[in-house]
Amino acid sequence: MAGKKIFQQPAGCFLQYRLCLSPFLLLLSFLGILFDAAAYGSSSQGKLEEWIVVSGGPALRFFEHGKADSHDKYWGNFIRASVARIEQLQLSKPQNVEISWLVFRPGYQRRSKEEKLDILSQIISQADALGVQLYWFDTKEELVNYLNFGKDRKYEPIGNFDYFGHSNKACFMFDYSSQFDNLSQEFLHEKELSLIDKKIFTKKATIKSWGCHSGEFFSQKWKKRFGIPMIGAVGKTDYTSASLPYLSKNGKWTQ
Repeated sequence: MAGKKIFQQPAGCFLQYRLCLSPFLLLLSFLGILFDAAAYGSSSQGKLEEWIVVSGGPALRFFEHGKADSHDKYWGNFIRASVARIEQLQLSKPQNVEISWLVFRPGYQRRSKEEKLDILSQIISQADALGVQLYWFDTKEELVNYLNFGKDRKYEPIGNFDYFGHSNKACFMFDYSSQFDNLSQEFLHEKELSLIDKKIFTKKATIKSWGCHSGEFFSQKWKKRFGIPMIGAVGKTDYTSASLPYLSKNGKWTQ
């Protein structure tokens, strides 16, 4: 299962084919389609769901080496944590739920070059082992586009959203210290939440940012925009464990 590139613009999928059936069989096929459509339309809007896990990119060691508070000594901090969360979700997900994994590709391409490793292939292999769909995004616009249009959100809204990556109290930072030291060029700021459609989430969706400081401001802006709480950290989160990140000393989770 190779990772899929997210389209920059919404795109429909069209299948052209020829039918070589008798009129009677054509009628039966048409009636079957109508029956399926009626059954699908009668189901509740939240019957089908997509659960999404987003992984931001790591910092480069070129920028972080030697710092007292050095970030991302291991390139796979966010990947390892995302895998742990996906495995957790797989234990609880109903059959009508599909899990999708969205990964910020440029950050891992740059870290691959720095470490002389084929990191993207490792991520693809991990997605294959998990049996989940992997989608790459290169910009925040591509991420937003997938959230809004990756599925028909009228029939398959988002029931779970997890973010693993760098963040501060005002934004998700997908490429922190990856192009410039202590800076991010690809980020989703709280003022840009209006780019995301209000109606793409289920009413009881579970939303959590596992990045640092999200609970200090970003979570409140998320709730104001979508009417759904986002769990976020007050203080820093620590990714040094082999599983989900944990709160640093004196930190707490809030909504």
